[in-house]
Amino acid sequence: MAEIRDWKLDETNLGRAGQIPYEVAVLPIGATEAHNLHLPYGTDTFEVEAIARRACERAWGQGAEVLLLPTQPVSVNENTLGFPWTLSLKPTTILTILRDICSSLENHRLLKLLVLNGHGGNELKPFLRELHRETEVQMVLVNWWEVAPEGHKTIFESPGEHADEMETSLLLHLAPDLVEMDRADEGKVRAPHFTGMKEGWAWISRPWDKLTTNSGVGNPAAATAEKGEQFIERVVTKIADLIVEMANEAIDDWYPYESD
Repeated sequence: MAEIRDWKLDETNLGRAGQIPYEVAVLPIGATEAHNLHLPYGTDTFEVEAIARRACERAWGQGAEVLLLPTQPVSVNENTLGFPWTLSLKPTTILTILRDICSSLENHRLLKLLVLNGHGGNELKPFLRELHRETEVQMVLVNWWEVAPEGHKTIFESPGEHADEMETSLLLHLAPDLVEMDRADEGKVRAPHFTGMKEGWAWISRPWDKLTTNSGVGNPAAATAEKGEQFIERVVTKIADLIVEMANEAIDDWYPYESD
């Protein structure tokens, strides 16, 4: 029989969890969308869930009383709905979900929340700003792919943006049976026409069915499971350290800053 993991909410039970003074909750947010022709629709969810699980387990082993919440598997994909079976929530729906989860945590007096975002289409900073005055829950936001930027340069040959060498490497490590490399295209994107967009100071909500051929951005050809394992280890280590810091820091008027 598998051991019940008290740091994982969907595995533990009232008899066990009711005895633990949890200090930090972790909410992973994934997505359900096309990832080129070779990666599963649940790529973002598989990635963020695995990273959250490994980071929480490691932090728990270091004494942090952390509680991993169930992963949110659908998020904002309004500009990728041009590809079949992509699922999307309106940005305001994500805000409502965060508000309701904060309300639940506040009711249980668990007032530290790490929001671990696994999807680039989720612009969550404005939501945390809006909720800041509404709830006692102190939220920290992490986009996991930004945690170890040096790894993009030292581990990968040609990292892109979506279903690229990096993401494909992670899935080759996490769920190799779901990767069909022989189907992958090169992940080319169409260049913008406007000068401001070329220079990076003008922005639009990109319609991915026009921007890309099959939703991929970046060539996945050089991906390997070894690269994925190496990169995910760097990310997990840093996030676990953050969870430990959050757990050890008392909430006062200065949290999370140093007092005078």
